[in-house]
Amino acid sequence: MNLVKFIGGVSAIGSVGKLGFSVSFIIFVLVAVNRSKFKIKLLNKVESLLILICLVLFAVIFVYLNRSRINLLPNLAFPIYFIFYYLIVKLFIRANLLESGKAALEVVKLNIIYVIRFTLYINFFVWFSLALIFNVNMFEIDGGFGGFFQDEIHFGLYMVTGFFVSFYMRFNSFYSDKSYFNLLLMIVYGSLLLYTSRNALLIVLVALVYFFVISRIKNWIYGIILLLTPVVLAGLNIFLQGLTFQRINEITSGRFQIWTYAIEKMNETNSWILGNGLFNLNDIVLKANVGKGSMYLDSLRSLSFHSSYLEILAAGGVIAVFLFFVVIIKIWKEFSSIDRSIMFGILIGASFESYLVQPFMLISSLFYLILLINSFKVRIVYKGDDLGYGFLKPIHSN
Repeated sequence: MNLVKFIGGVSAIGSVGKLGFSVSFIIFVLVAVNRSKFKIKLLNKVESLLILICLVLFAVIFVYLNRSRINLLPNLAFPIYFIFYYLIVKLFIRANLLESGKAALEVVKLNIIYVIRFTLYINFFVWFSLALIFNVNMFEIDGGFGGFFQDEIHFGLYMVTGFFVSFYMRFNSFYSDKSYFNLLLMIVYGSLLLYTSRNALLIVLVALVYFFVISRIKNWIYGIILLLTPVVLAGLNIFLQGLTFQRINEITSGRFQIWTYAIEKMNETNSWILGNGLFNLNDIVLKANVGKGSMYLDSLRSLSFHSSYLEILAAGGVIAVFLFFVVIIKIWKEFSSIDRSIMFGILIGASFESYLVQPFMLISSLFYLILLINSFKVRIVYKGDDLGYGFLKPIHSN
């Protein structure tokens, strides 16, 4: 969880607590679970050793190249979180194969999303109750509703995640939760996000349009859209030419200026190919522009580029951006309609926020878990009483 307004210690504990929990879980699975009577084959010794070597080498190379350990923890945390997600998914799949067979992937998605839905609901109830009891001001200076979070942006992403998990439970074709409780959650989360950030509303609207409109349109419509695209772009170009830098910056809430600074520094450091490491360029940009009259930058201790794709580009260069989209495109065909809708909404919203490079954030956790689950291939192999898994195409119910 991000900073809760009225309990500052939560932020300090959470910054290390999530990473500590992930590391503990990884150690537990690799050591304790594999020694139990119920054998779960996750990683063999070679795979485990390679992962450890890669993490150590990454840390050494990072410190050597940057001559600093300031951002070592977030850079190390990034792969650790993905290993954590990988082991969670594999553990769920192995357990559900016994009961669900080839449908285990869909069952695992529902189980994980159910856990997220329950956790979000409990946290929502507890923190909102405390905020009301202690009379916490939930409105920001600009009028946005930040709830019990530090600002309306993070609270909005919380509401989006809560809406998505309830939306998934309601409209997926494998199992549909049509309970009044799930419907009420959708209404509450959806209503509150209207008072948060514009990006939160954009993410949900894109997902809804994709699910209820785009996913139901025949293929020939895409040809018409493709033909109309140049006309739309030409009109957009004419519109943008009439805008000043200041006006564009106001519309994007200061993001355009930050993007400009970041691109300028990437040119200066010649880091388009390999990048600068996670969040390193952010510190360089902030240090170089503090005191130059930008109210936004002058008030920050740490800088976010407010664009996941710019963050990926700054961290790993064009190679990282290319590989990221290769993975998305390759797995996209495995997504169900509800998966694609949610993933597409998150991907569009990521253009204006940096959450995809923070895989512990709620909305990012949902994104990467769905991505990872659909990347698995499952089959059933009977060897006496043993049940294993291999690499055949998973079965989707839709």
